[in-house]
Amino acid sequence: MSTSIPVLELNTTSFGSTSWREVGKKKRNIPRQQRLDIQRKNTDFYNFVDKTLQSLSKKRLHVKKFTLTDSLDKGKSVSRIDRWISFVIESDVEELSLNFDQGWYCRKYQLPQCVLVAKSIIALTLCQCKLESSCGDINLSSLKKLSLCDIIGDDRIIQKIVAGSPVIEDMRFTSCLGLKSIKFEGLTKAMSIELTYNGDLERVELEAPNLYSLYIHQKKQCEINLVSCSNLKMLALSAPSITDKWLHDHLSQLPLIEYLNIHGCHKLERLKISSHSLKTFYMMYSKKDELVEIDIDTPNLCNFAYCGHTVKPFSSTKMALSEAIYQMVQPIAPWNVEKIEFLAKLNNSKLLTLVTQLAKDMVIPQQLRETLPSPSYNVKQLKLETGNLVIGLDIVELMDSLLWIAPLPEILLIALSIDMEPWMDTICFKFSYEKPILKGKKSSCCKFLPIPCWRHCLKSVMIENFRVLGDEETLKAKEASLEKYFKENAEILETFQFLRSDISALKDL
Repeated sequence: MSTSIPVLELNTTSFGSTSWREVGKKKRNIPRQQRLDIQRKNTDFYNFVDKTLQSLSKKRLHVKKFTLTDSLDKGKSVSRIDRWISFVIESDVEELSLNFDQGWYCRKYQLPQCVLVAKSIIALTLCQCKLESSCGDINLSSLKKLSLCDIIGDDRIIQKIVAGSPVIEDMRFTSCLGLKSIKFEGLTKAMSIELTYNGDLERVELEAPNLYSLYIHQKKQCEINLVSCSNLKMLALSAPSITDKWLHDHLSQLPLIEYLNIHGCHKLERLKISSHSLKTFYMMYSKKDELVEIDIDTPNLCNFAYCGHTVKPFSSTKMALSEAIYQMVQPIAPWNVEKIEFLAKLNNSKLLTLVTQLAKDMVIPQQLRETLPSPSYNVKQLKLETGNLVIGLDIVELMDSLLWIAPLPEILLIALSIDMEPWMDTICFKFSYEKPILKGKKSSCCKFLPIPCWRHCLKSVMIENFRVLGDEETLKAKEASLEKYFKENAEILETFQFLRSDISALKDL
């Protein structure tokens, strides 16, 4: 019968090694006795770890999790680390995490064979070490989760590790040098795979019939074959090799796909997506992209997000979305007819979120407002996320533009960055209306709308958390200008109220 030790975490870079490196850099200015004291503390610490781990091993105490971070800044560190790893392997460790950062020896550290035959390991994380393909047999019979980051290892060793892990479920390969080709077969248990920033990777072929989630992020050309992943539900792609034909061919073989994220696929020209199962679609457009148009036929789509400095011609079936996000990135193209028409495609969203770094970029030119209908008249919740305070922008000017975009919102949120935790604060506008009914001739503000806008049916306004737009004097001025704006423009307004709490209360949230 064994006793379990839940977690052992060692970070020698924070205790001894970092201090010793700093001593080395400044040794001319540090007294000799102080340097000797630091060296003695390091030695005492290492001896303590040695005795502790050896004792656990001898007593056959079970170690559930062991995490080690070491800079390996001295050659003798290697034998010490080998010894520690051997002790925890003998203690049937279940979760092993090894990170060899900072030191110049880290790239030369070769993982000991005992790790690769440890039948107790369920989760293995390796960062900045070397895996030799000439190692012996690999038997990780309990391994379910594997994460390799910034390691040196060729195709053969990666293939051997995966083949020697028959119940593997989750795999992550990040910045692995020497990894050129991945061909995984018979992965019946695999549920999630991530391949990111592997600069040498040229080919990916996966046979994982039960794979649920796949994320591939590559900067260079890479041949990708996912045809044998028919049960895939979540797919995120950032790969310059993806073409219109590739995407069409693969999506047609993924009848259960629910989540799709596409960015950095520069060769896509005419993005066409047809899927009855797709529920979430994220699309990022950059100047490098050759994209000409977007056409989506996704009747069950719930969440849609588009990110880019401009929009492309966009066509779709009628979408009743839970949330739509339009994120504008710098340099932002001026507002034009295409942008307004794009927002109109999102008109049936329960929540429409607009994201921009500068709040002033949300002010729609008056000329467009006078010649085009408000695009989001069905949207009941409108949210603006902006990366700056509304400095140099009249809050009334911003409000007037937002209420033109969505002329009958029940809730309007403005989320602003602040310079204290939690780093974001939100102003909340709550509106109530009498039933909007057309009476007589349409006013100029509603001439393009099927229903009256807020000016003709707004009954009450409540503004909460109005506290982040400046000092007390500035706040009072902005409050007064908003109150004047609504009272002058809302024909039947009955109540107008501010609820402002102290910003220091945020610290308790």
